[in-house]
Amino acid sequence: MTPTEIITERLILREPRLGDAEALHAAVFSDADAMRFIGDGTTRSIDKVRDSIGKKQASLAEHGVTLFTLIERETDTVIGDCGVLPIDWEGPGFELAYRLAPNVWGRGYATEAGAAALAHAWRTTTLDEIEAVTDMGNDASQRVLAKLNFEDLGTTTEYYNGEQLRSFTIRRPR
Repeated sequence: MTPTEIITERLILREPRLGDAEALHAAVFSDADAMRFIGDGTTRSIDKVRDSIGKKQASLAEHGVTLFTLIERETDTVIGDCGVLPIDWEGPGFELAYRLAPNVWGRGYATEAGAAALAHAWRTTTLDEIEAVTDMGNDASQRVLAKLNFEDLGTTTEYYNGEQLRSFTIRRPR
C-alpha cells in the first residue's frame, strides 16, 4: 500500500503509525481538557492509544479512510488526529472526527484538517454521505461542522451507547 499523506497550507494528515502513540498520547489522550468531549471524557492509557492506531490502520486498509495523524507543518509536531472513519469503528455509516491538542485550539486547524479529510474521502470512496456527532456542549466543534457545511440534524441517541449527541450530515458534492 502506498503511504497516504495529505498536505494543506499548515498541516499534514498522514497515515497512522504505531510510533505516533506517544506523541498522540501526550498531545491529546492524556490531557483531561482535550478529552472532555471525547467518549466518556476520561483520558486514555498509552496502550489504548496503541490499540486505536491498529484500528486506524485497519480502517485505512479496508476503506481507504481513517483518522490520520495530524502534524503542524511549521513545527513538525503531532497535534492530534482527523479523518473519516466507520462510526464507532463498526459503521455502517461513516463520520468525520477530529481531536486536537488544546494548545492549538482556536487556530482553525480543525476546519482546515476536516476539509482536507472530507476531500480525501470524496476522492477515494463511493460514500454519498458523511456524518458527524458532537457532545451536546461542544460548541466549538459544532461551529467547525457549520463552517464545513454540515447540516445540523438536531439530537440523536443512535450512536455511542445511546448517549445524547448533536448529529450532523454532509452529502457528496455534485
